Amino acid sequence: MRQGPTDPKVVVKVGGSLLLWPEFPPRLEAYLETLKNDHPVLVVGGGPAADFIREVDSAHELGEERSHALAIRTLDLTAHVLASLIPGLCAVSRPKEIPNVFEDRLIPVFAPRWFLDNVDRGGNDPLKASWEVTTDSIAARIAESLGADRLVLLKSTDAKGAKSAKDAAKLGVVDASFPEISARIKRVELVNFRANPRTLDVLNPA
Repeated sequence: MRQGPTDPKVVVKVGGSLLLWPEFPPRLEAYLETLKNDHPVLVVGGGPAADFIREVDSAHELGEERSHALAIRTLDLTAHVLASLIPGLCAVSRPKEIPNVFEDRLIPVFAPRWFLDNVDRGGNDPLKASWEVTTDSIAARIAESLGADRLVLLKSTDAKGAKSAKDAAKLGVVDASFPEISARIKRVELVNFRANPRTLDVLNPA
């Protein structure tokens, strides 16, 4: 896809585990400053909110499909939480809103429930309604849909020596669906954001 002047070049998945870290807001602000020319779009993990759904499912056997739907709602919540934490961010729920946010010199935080229900579900290969699908795969699907050629995963861990998305999935660094979902993205980077955001691991598709 040919990039336009307000098309996102990079999708940044922000791990939900980072949200309660005191150093997170200033560190993310500094990191986003390095991406200001790349039109980044942020996607946030569910963090403690998604963990709560897991606990309810474990206690009451909601089932994967219902639990997955509830967990997706937590991603909209954390998108708005992140947009409230850091000046210059703006929560959006539809791809068509993104260019206007860039034109306002803001960075969009993508609340994905509308996209997953109305775009991905109607596609040829929708994401599974399963705990096997985390925000890593959701961010990869969004990156592909938006035409971004780079996906960055900000996590609380490094790649544990993995050189490929497949190896990272085997080690539990990303979810089991991620290698297939991310295969068409040109470049995937993984950053241990708690350690050194300037140090990254590149995950090859294979």
